[in-house]
Amino acid sequence: MRILVYTDGRPTTDRALAFAAEWAQRLAAELAVITVRSETHAMEAPPPLGRAVTSAEWQRLPEGLQVLTAAAHKLADTGLMPLPADIVIRETPHSHFFSCPSAAGPPIRFHERFGHFIEALNREIDRDRIDLLIIAPPRRSRVRRLVLGDTTRKLALELHTSVLIVREGRPESPPVICADGSSSGKRAFPLMQKLLPAIPSPVGLMWVRTPETTTEETAQALDCLEQARQWLASCGRESRLNQIEHEHPADAITATAGDNALVIIGASLRHDVYRRTRGSLPIRLLGSSRASILLVKTPPEANPGNDKNRFAC
Repeated sequence: MRILVYTDGRPTTDRALAFAAEWAQRLAAELAVITVRSETHAMEAPPPLGRAVTSAEWQRLPEGLQVLTAAAHKLADTGLMPLPADIVIRETPHSHFFSCPSAAGPPIRFHERFGHFIEALNREIDRDRIDLLIIAPPRRSRVRRLVLGDTTRKLALELHTSVLIVREGRPESPPVICADGSSSGKRAFPLMQKLLPAIPSPVGLMWVRTPETTTEETAQALDCLEQARQWLASCGRESRLNQIEHEHPADAITATAGDNALVIIGASLRHDVYRRTRGSLPIRLLGSSRASILLVKTPPEANPGNDKNRFAC
């Protein structure tokens, strides 16, 4: 399991670092930290490269590297890693980076990348085959989203991996999986197999039936819920089923899960134009809920029996 956590030094990103540290320890996952600068290398003073930079010098580093050394302090406070006495900064065509030893497991890499925000994240994700990005973007008002853009929407549409949007939900918060039997709904379960050691029990399984739901869709959703319940039981996890009837699924999920929750939902497979103009359920949920939301983008995988409609522990 490879986790990438984003920080820009603002207080909101401390929640993402704390979440990432907790999951990295519970999952024995590889962890990397990234910050993205819209400037280029040429727009700021070059850092000292290839030599030991002592902690006393960190406050004199360029801004992006100061953000990363502050993140190293935060992770050290969680016990994930000891705070090193010095770091050695290296350079690539689009980034600076340094590594710190972890308390257990592989070293933790800290990356300062330059360029467009989503493109820089995707370069890192593609290069290192990242399974999950953890990020805590600040919530903006509707007007500010229209003027400055909606970061969470861009992540949902354009990021190359699954993304955890950290809000009120914490690692110990009750998990709620949205399962309706669709291809996008089943998309959540392969990643859930990897995440189960970090997820508290019981696990909520939620399906919202709308007035337009057909008999076939109902049967499909009920079958998916039962398969998921059996799968969780085989993994030693208790589950709770919650079937709701509501005209607006995003509103129902938001109200039922509450703020202190981790909502897990598969990314929509609808056409990109549809998602951008009308929005999918995950995008509407991202716009309405204060819970932390894990948007899963990995495709469903077959179990050893090659039955793609079932789950494996």
